[in-house]
Amino acid sequence: MNPQRNIKSSGHSNIKVPSFEVYKQAKKLLEDWELVVFPTETIYWLGADARNDQAVLSIFELKWRPQDNPLITHLWYKEQIKDYATVENEIQQTIIDKLMPGPLTLLLKKKEWTISNRSCPLDYVWIRLPSNSVAQKFLQVAELPVAAPSANISWKPSPTNAQMVYDNLHDNVPLIIDDWESFAWIESSVMRVVPDEDKKWKLKIQILRPGFLTKEDLEDCFNHEIKVEYTTKNPELSPWMRYKHYSIDGHVRIFDKLAGIESVILSVSEESRKSPLIKEDLEGFEKWPTKIWILLTQELIDNNKKLIESFEKNWITIIPRWTKSNLASCAHSLFDHYHNAEKSWINLLFVQNLPEEWIGYWIMNRVKRSAEV
Repeated sequence: MNPQRNIKSSGHSNIKVPSFEVYKQAKKLLEDWELVVFPTETIYWLGADARNDQAVLSIFELKWRPQDNPLITHLWYKEQIKDYATVENEIQQTIIDKLMPGPLTLLLKKKEWTISNRSCPLDYVWIRLPSNSVAQKFLQVAELPVAAPSANISWKPSPTNAQMVYDNLHDNVPLIIDDWESFAWIESSVMRVVPDEDKKWKLKIQILRPGFLTKEDLEDCFNHEIKVEYTTKNPELSPWMRYKHYSIDGHVRIFDKLAGIESVILSVSEESRKSPLIKEDLEGFEKWPTKIWILLTQELIDNNKKLIESFEKNWITIIPRWTKSNLASCAHSLFDHYHNAEKSWINLLFVQNLPEEWIGYWIMNRVKRSAEV
């Protein structure tokens, strides 16, 4: 993609192509307690000086973010970690050595008087070293730890491009650093190392938030010589998993088979919009024409062609980009589909249930969160 054409088409003066001058502008803004949006290999992040209480507070205010939802501290290189956190065991060190920089966030013991308590209200710090070259150059020039959550309104889908950021935050951020590299478009995995209560292993890895690095990836990294598990037992350490997130203004519903939603789809017409069958799904949207999207895999389309033909009306759109055999493609496009659905004023978004294995666990975690009432 041509970055100059991308920026020109956006028409927003706060979106800028990466350059040394832009990095210096970002550094000056951070030093002045301002906010800067920067890209990583996962999503776009809303950054502030992690040491400054007032700068960090402005992140919470702009995003409408709950105060007990900690921020991830982004660093340029591994040697910086010792300035802000304590590495307590060899498993933590192995994660740092083998997997950083990359799409993971590691929970470590925070050193006192280093990171703002607004950013990390507990005795821990959430450390991340991005592998994206633009993020690395930005952090190198900034020469300070950058606290950052996703660059969006708190309950909205995570932004995967600069335009999505602008659609959320508009001109309330003085600088959005754009990037034209390929993204995973999948957030970082948040993990910690703790004692294994079953005593089979001395230590184990807990994934507090599923992300790009999966349970299977970590098991392979350690040659299956350590226990790895997903957990929600400690919500105070991963409070972003407590709140509704990744949602759109319309309703999200999960389905296994098209036959299971057929009656809802076929009942939606200009004459039957107030059918009791769909009234709950469309609560609050009666003033708009009913618009439905169905997000499903190509395999399901191929196996249900006749049924799908009966769905195709001008207020129903089928998005056939997913491939069940390639879950990465599903994950890569999820937030983009959600964002486009919101911009298109979709009332009801049906999303196909997928196997919760490898990256499918991340996909369905985000879909289930978006479908919460």
